[in-house]
Amino acid sequence: MRVSDNAKLVVWRLYDGKPGHDRQSAGLVRALAAATPLEECVFDIRNCHVSVGDYFFKRLPFAVGAPDPDLIIGAGRRCQWPLVAARRARPARTVYLMKPLLPKRCFDLCLIPRHDGPTASPRVIITDGVLNDVPVRTSNANDGLVLIGGPSEHYGWDPLSLKTQIKDIIDAAPEKKWVIADSRRTPPDTIAALECLFRDNVTLMPSYRSAPDRLRVQFEQSDLVWVTRDSVSMIYEALTAGAAVGVLEIPAKRKDRITSMVDDLAARGMVTPYAAWRAGTEPQAGPPLAEAARCAAIILTRMHEKIR
Repeated sequence: MRVSDNAKLVVWRLYDGKPGHDRQSAGLVRALAAATPLEECVFDIRNCHVSVGDYFFKRLPFAVGAPDPDLIIGAGRRCQWPLVAARRARPARTVYLMKPLLPKRCFDLCLIPRHDGPTASPRVIITDGVLNDVPVRTSNANDGLVLIGGPSEHYGWDPLSLKTQIKDIIDAAPEKKWVIADSRRTPPDTIAALECLFRDNVTLMPSYRSAPDRLRVQFEQSDLVWVTRDSVSMIYEALTAGAAVGVLEIPAKRKDRITSMVDDLAARGMVTPYAAWRAGTEPQAGPPLAEAARCAAIILTRMHEKIR
């Protein structure tokens, strides 16, 4: 490695084409860039085949001509093998942003969400949720934002109950401008059920317009964010922005590590479930959840240490 106090940190970021994974690795790189000068090289590994022969002969076809890296980052299962091959061909520290299928010793560091049940070790940083690239809000605007997911492997769906909850919340704060944003998972009948709520201070942001950049604008403008319980990544993004976060209830199919996450956050005072709000507990904004910055600081400290 060739890291020096005066050199830019060269970071390779491997991208598998999935927006959620891209936001994880981009968030980490953004946090690193806020702490130290760096040069980023992004590789779309969907077009990068690395054979076993390439691995053994230390070839890396997708990175010919790229500057030697100090740090190689990837999120998503498809990034694991390219990360391992890149580490062998162009020696650098590697950071994988998920619980790996490969042995952890294949990477220098793994950033693993708490809900995946990782065991702390010199190779593991346990994170609150997955990292993201949402900046901390600096605006004094006090809009309200409602983020709606949809049925999933872990959760069922009840559009009528959801409508009742959202109506209660909007009616309790008529002075706010509210934006309701659905997602690709939101059933059409849910939006139809919510149409009666749209008024001068309540608008819909359809999923085809709910691109990450558009949502970042809404996070900046919103001091209060309500999120359906299934949308875990959105809950953590709202916490990262520094908003007060409430959670809309939907039926869980079973109790497991995913459906228990909101209960854990509520027990720690980080979010307010709808039932608690009805009982008189208002969502309160805490310190922004700066997990990307925390992880970046640890990584930079360890860049000059031997990771066992």
